[in-house]
Amino acid sequence: MEGGFSKAFLMKRENGTEVIAKLPCRNAGPPKLTTASEVAVLQYLKQNTNLPVPGVYSWSSNILNPVGTEYIVMEKAGGVPLFQQWGKMSQLSKLDLIKGLTKLENQLASIPFPAYGSLYLRDPCPDLVRYQPLDAAEDSASSYCVGPSCERAYMLQTSDSSMDLNVDKGPWSSISAFGKAIANTQVNRITNGVQTQLGTFHHGTSAEQIALLRDTIQIMELLYTHPILSRHVQPILWHSDLHMGNILVSPDDPSRIVSLIDWQSIFILLAFLQAQWPEFLKPPANYPEGFVKPTLPDGFENLDSGDKALATLEWNQATIAKAYEVSNFLENRPAHNAMNVPRVFKELFVRCGEVSEYGVIPLRTCLIEIFENWIPLGFTGVCPYSFSDAEIRENELRFQDYPRCISPELDFEEKQRQNKELLGMFIEGMEGEKTVDEATKMWPFSNGL
Repeated sequence: MEGGFSKAFLMKRENGTEVIAKLPCRNAGPPKLTTASEVAVLQYLKQNTNLPVPGVYSWSSNILNPVGTEYIVMEKAGGVPLFQQWGKMSQLSKLDLIKGLTKLENQLASIPFPAYGSLYLRDPCPDLVRYQPLDAAEDSASSYCVGPSCERAYMLQTSDSSMDLNVDKGPWSSISAFGKAIANTQVNRITNGVQTQLGTFHHGTSAEQIALLRDTIQIMELLYTHPILSRHVQPILWHSDLHMGNILVSPDDPSRIVSLIDWQSIFILLAFLQAQWPEFLKPPANYPEGFVKPTLPDGFENLDSGDKALATLEWNQATIAKAYEVSNFLENRPAHNAMNVPRVFKELFVRCGEVSEYGVIPLRTCLIEIFENWIPLGFTGVCPYSFSDAEIRENELRFQDYPRCISPELDFEEKQRQNKELLGMFIEGMEGEKTVDEATKMWPFSNGL
């Protein structure tokens, strides 16, 4: 099986047991570190939590090994992918699965780490220049540490391989240090021409981009003592790619999660950036947050069969999302609270990290929102930058023309996969009323997305 960042092979031992051999692709992340961190995450969770993750049998992050490439040989996970069972599950069974999932996520959110970055085993990684050891309470054998991030964004490639771009890859001990590192990485990309401008929309000049990032750095410096964020910046490990293919369940009892897979490029970051809806539980548009029961739209009975089916699908998704929200409140209160931090703060970090690709409009829009809501957002004093009324109007006009690009955290392949899952659920809901072809034609999104 081949994914975007790794290849997985099913292998059979002489004794008949099966194992998985996983090889990272060249674009997976920094060489050596990406494999070493994935192994450390799997082993730490296996030793210190009840999360059902595959065991690691052997591994190497040195391409000079006899195999000639980095690899991880791991236990073949039991169970079947959730997407094979979801459409057959009762509502009660889905609720039980969601409750179990939030309990597992609570275990992740409850592990205190000393810094932001990536997790490593200390002995196999003696060349780590900077690292923070875990406290004895979380690592009595002193086997693990938080080291530099293996985030792909820090792989700055230039035509001159000898060029030192002086990128701060962590670990970081504060929100301000982490935020400034993201901004400075973008400044380095732009300054050294390591950028891929996506689309034909307005990107701004390099000088405009760098000036905007300098303003962002001023904000990042203030976040360390921010009264709202300071309660939600604890470093936590989180599986940020929990779609139905990465959750394996028992075929006999699909409400029981038997394995969580694909822990490549899983980082230790700020709680309010980590805690998020699992992909298959994300709420639809106009979702009523809080303890508000989702309802069907007014005039539902007067809709034609196709619109009724779509409205029912959206209501079902809202109901499932509400179940996750409530279960998160009951079973994982820190994550629930972190998810309710004002959206603009998460946007600030996301948009800051994409200026070299998407230009100035997304980040400038974010900075304007902060500027216009300085006091309500919990800041004190005067905003260190300002925008004139004319600059705000100009940005609004440009933003209207700006294509709603898919965020880096919501990649196109992922959106395609989600669409196929939802289409399958829609077809099942129309069974007996419409053929597969008829239901597919009614689906409001193309097969491409």
